[in-house]
Amino acid sequence: MPASLCRAEELRLVAAFMQTILEIIAWAALVSGLICGPLGAFVPVVPGAVLPVAGALAHKLILPGVLSWRTIAALVAIAILERVADFLGTLLGAKWAGATRWGLFGAAVGGIAGLFFAPFGLLLGPVIGAFVAEIIFARRGLEPSIKAGVGAGVGYGISLAARLALAVLMIMIVLFDLYLYYFS
Repeated sequence: MPASLCRAEELRLVAAFMQTILEIIAWAALVSGLICGPLGAFVPVVPGAVLPVAGALAHKLILPGVLSWRTIAALVAIAILERVADFLGTLLGAKWAGATRWGLFGAAVGGIAGLFFAPFGLLLGPVIGAFVAEIIFARRGLEPSIKAGVGAGVGYGISLAARLALAVLMIMIVLFDLYLYYFS
């Protein structure tokens, strides 16, 4: 067998091996992004919805024919909506309960401080932050301050449920697109 044929066969095998490695990387990025996305919903400042977008985008760039650009665009839109839900949920809950701007500021600061005391600090941080800010800075009484703190907690709970629902929606969109690719 001539040496040029052996070299050509060797290059073909290396190219096939590299293609397999790229496919493994693409699928690993997609699956890990989809798994970690809902987990990020439980930590308010961690952009959990960005992880599925990053995984899907990496997958799209490595294997361009599998996921559609419509899916990537939908995931980006949902990720933006998830960020809005994250930041506004707690604040709107506190505002709904009658918090002043000091209470809203306290809920935001408490939410950030609560990150360091997870998992309980995630819920209690905004509640305590709104309560303390209402008492100290807004000089409100005990009852309206408690109401503002509870409102911040309820808002955080609603925000958490919305972020988790959006993460599940992202998974469903990707699975539907994969279904269309492989079964239609």
